[in-house]
Amino acid sequence: MGGIEKARKVAEEIKAKNRVETKVKEEEKKEAINALVNIQDNPELARMFRDNAGVGTANLGGQSPLLKVHTTGRSTTNQLADGSEPNNGWFFYKPTAEQFETVECHILTISKGFRADGLNNKKNIFNQIMAGVIVNNGDLKPFLTYLTGTKLKKMWEFGKEIGKYTNAKPVPIPMFAIKVKLTTEKQTTDYGMAWVINFEIMKDDKDFPVVITDPGQFQFLRDQVDSFEDTIASLIAVRSTEEADEVVRQAKTEDDFDIPEEEDKSMPF
Repeated sequence: MGGIEKARKVAEEIKAKNRVETKVKEEEKKEAINALVNIQDNPELARMFRDNAGVGTANLGGQSPLLKVHTTGRSTTNQLADGSEPNNGWFFYKPTAEQFETVECHILTISKGFRADGLNNKKNIFNQIMAGVIVNNGDLKPFLTYLTGTKLKKMWEFGKEIGKYTNAKPVPIPMFAIKVKLTTEKQTTDYGMAWVINFEIMKDDKDFPVVITDPGQFQFLRDQVDSFEDTIASLIAVRSTEEADEVVRQAKTEDDFDIPEEEDKSMPF
């Protein structure tokens, strides 16, 4: 058999192999489509798929559930789902690219203080991370917020106020069980104007904190506390790595580092 005949034979074998592989792929595609149709026809199974879509993918480079205060002219990477810029001073929720003028939430945990480099070549900036769950039309949206500089003072004031309830007698109330409203306020500093976050413990008509009364929701939030504390501990522990630096970079806006930092203080809860 000459060289041309051998080449033709190899070519025919390759074509035959490709035809078989193409047929196999078409069959696999049909099976996948049928599987999706079956899932869509089963509402409960579809719900389970949606609810657990992100399970197991935490380390695949997805975005952290960052909640930030948008600053016009400085927070240049924030963009709403429709492509527009968030309102100045509003909260921007990165996972869903939506904004909130105010946020009603449960504060789950606040990290110990740690230091990390910031923008504008600022070194060794004192930070704390706040984790919580936004309550939005029945949905619960988890979030992380990085706090530095003047923003820390309001959070520490909140810690003192909520400590009255977490240490109350005879029945103390866990912080995560209390509903909190977050608003923003523009303050003048030696470095210019800056947005800070105000914390308001929501009260009922008897001036008592609005708390969770459903045992199932209470347990859900309690479990989220443990989960977030593990996540925050990991972020702080590896903050010198490229991954942690990227998370911190995403969380920051320039105004975070144009403000003199406060001294480290212990949270009284």
